[in-house]
Amino acid sequence: MRTIALLGQPNSGKSTLFNALTGSHQHVGNWPGKTVERAEGFFTYGEELYRVVDLPGSYGLTANSAEEMVTRTYIEHGYADLVCIIVDAAQLERSLYMLADFVGVKSPVMLILNMMDVAEHHGKKIDVVKLEKLLNIPVLGFVASDTDGYLRFFETMERALNTHAIISVDKARSFAETSENSVVSRLENYLSGLKLGVREKFWIASKLLENDSLVCFEIRNAVDSERWQEIKKVLDEKGVEGGLLMGEAKYRFISETLREVTTETQQQVKLSRFDKIATHRIWGKFVAFFILVITLAVSMMIAVPIIASCFGLQGVAEPLVVKMCESFGWWPSVASFVNSVFVGGLAVTVAMMGFVFAILVTFGLMEDTGYLARSSYVFDSWLSRLGLHGKAFMPLFSGLACTGGAVCGTRVLDTRGQRLFAMVLLWSIPCGAKVSVVLFLASVFFGSMAPLFGIVYVAMIFASFWLSSRLFGNKLMPVSERVGMIMELPPYHKPHWKILIKTVVRNVWAIFKKAIVVIWAVSLLFWLVSYSKDGVVEHSVLYTIGNAIEPFTQIFGMRWQLFISYLGGIFSKEASLGVMSVVFASTNDAFSLISRNEAGANLGEMMRAAVSIPEALAFIFASMFNVPCVLTMGTTYRETHSFKWTAAIAGYYFAISLGLAFVVYHIALWVF
Repeated sequence: MRTIALLGQPNSGKSTLFNALTGSHQHVGNWPGKTVERAEGFFTYGEELYRVVDLPGSYGLTANSAEEMVTRTYIEHGYADLVCIIVDAAQLERSLYMLADFVGVKSPVMLILNMMDVAEHHGKKIDVVKLEKLLNIPVLGFVASDTDGYLRFFETMERALNTHAIISVDKARSFAETSENSVVSRLENYLSGLKLGVREKFWIASKLLENDSLVCFEIRNAVDSERWQEIKKVLDEKGVEGGLLMGEAKYRFISETLREVTTETQQQVKLSRFDKIATHRIWGKFVAFFILVITLAVSMMIAVPIIASCFGLQGVAEPLVVKMCESFGWWPSVASFVNSVFVGGLAVTVAMMGFVFAILVTFGLMEDTGYLARSSYVFDSWLSRLGLHGKAFMPLFSGLACTGGAVCGTRVLDTRGQRLFAMVLLWSIPCGAKVSVVLFLASVFFGSMAPLFGIVYVAMIFASFWLSSRLFGNKLMPVSERVGMIMELPPYHKPHWKILIKTVVRNVWAIFKKAIVVIWAVSLLFWLVSYSKDGVVEHSVLYTIGNAIEPFTQIFGMRWQLFISYLGGIFSKEASLGVMSVVFASTNDAFSLISRNEAGANLGEMMRAAVSIPEALAFIFASMFNVPCVLTMGTTYRETHSFKWTAAIAGYYFAISLGLAFVVYHIALWVF
């Protein structure tokens, strides 16, 4: 089995190529010893099986961030039988830096000029055949989102593997060496006799000149002290700026190569009338909000029929389960178990997948058509204060519809640190269900004053953003690693529906498999603790546990019924109202703690009679920042591949919500 590594900058089309090649035959995890996402898959061509590794996006082979470290290490060790360097054909001068930085690595390589259609739209013509002759490696003009071009990809891949094509260093060396300055050759002489693997002496010498910390450490330990001092003397020579020297050499290599193979029709850069408004620093934000509201509305139109169908089928399935159990003479508890755990859990999961599917489709459309870049640009100035890019705005905004789906949307961000931090912020953004619970309770206890809670809620969300940036920002996105967003506005074009739908369905299925396990486990736990032979909640383990923990929960202003309802909200926000209906009414409906998603008809009266104002305030504020539903937790785990980070985020929000409840309750005791 041969291994193909995909190497390129973020947003170069690596993921599109990876998904098209591997389909459902892929898995995602973390690199050994690193909390950096590792995507690996398989495909068959002819009679051979190939492994594809999608390396973390990187602008070069200098290892600064954790993602770049993983990419650099993989390339240096020569693990791949073929490295596919993917570049944006519309921005060749910038994106070819990766190729220039790869010169001196003796791994077989092919160059993929992706997004050739966009380059042609910009009036750029690239002579692929001539470029191949100049570089002496296979070069492919390509559109990763067009399935018709993959036969040419496979043919070029086989040619690269069979010819063992590598890039010659001669041309790159000629740009680094001058008659007055032979510093590269002198450094290469000092590297004689060292085992360098797939790296040529030229590559090591260039990294020494760039003061690359990993290479400097390696060479210092590989040579004796006398030779290292000689190397240091060359590096410290007056007038030799190593980083500047190699940077200029690489860009000369790129520009001289492109000069021979590209022609560009002079086009006046002119924004359309719409883009003048869409990218305006003020009006652009209004346009973005309007488009995103429409996008969420479309998402709801897609998701609501799916959700209604799921709960409708649940209503049909549950009586059938009861009848079947009765016909077999099984205990009523068996029917309760099957309905509460398996049927109810499956219905909730599939219903929530409707939101995930809808958001991934609408996000994909926004990116495919070209508008995502506009909205990212408009909100970059706001989000950069938190350390994020403007790309984070769409997932954060879509959290108002479904936090679980929005977590998937963080994939548009460049680095793992950005994605993790965006997830931390996302957990504080209330979905529609959480807002409805908070406002319902506010209206029960405070009537016409309820809208004030909405204003307070929004203010507290922004306050939580500030707190999260202080606690997590520097750890996940060190200030030294933060860079501004440089982006060319892509042309508007029709979406590639086939690729989009395939990718969305595959991602939804992967999320579903993870989420259903979590939801069934939580459903089983709640069913067990709420079970009693006669169906009366006072005779259940839940009641016993509730009374036992009440001295503790009362610290936060929640008697046991409220605290159990608070925990029930972890399953789904609506479920907290269903739990209240059961525990406050003390009915014989204890089995429906999880599946009941609505408040009882007289819940408001029961709560006003049983719950004091300070307790109500404590519960409302605790609910505002309670952890999202188990679907979101399962999705977060699926996206981070880290139980530690998922647990840390959950613990953080438990601390915020219970801390708020404690403060609000004890202040309210003085007032009321």
